[in-house]
Amino acid sequence: MGNLRKTVPAALVLAAAGLVMNAPQSAAAELGLGIVHAGGGFANGTGTGCGYLAIANTKIGDHVDFYDNGVWFAGVDRLPERSFAATWIPATPGSHTLSATNGSETATLTVQVGTGINLGSSCLVI
Repeated sequence: MGNLRKTVPAALVLAAAGLVMNAPQSAAAELGLGIVHAGGGFANGTGTGCGYLAIANTKIGDHVDFYDNGVWFAGVDRLPERSFAATWIPATPGSHTLSATNGSETATLTVQVGTGINLGSSCLVI
């Protein structure tokens, strides 16, 4: 899973970016945010110690900062198609408010995190 955390196939990023941009947003929203469970295997939630891909899309700006409960975890420059991707590894169970900001707008997403058992290619959440 170490390599997955360091590199993400462009096709996955672009496909996920399309999903984020198609998510319901207000008419004025220019920034979208979503999480991709890229590990495969179990589809049983989000767990601590396991890596997930945070994807943001925006029509403006060339940089996005990502936050977990107000704590910065990544700053990313633009990928193709105005997409921004960062690996998020939750450290604690409970409610996490993820946010992405491009300086002028912020998108948020609440994710419930359980205790994760990282199995390498999958994450078992208990």
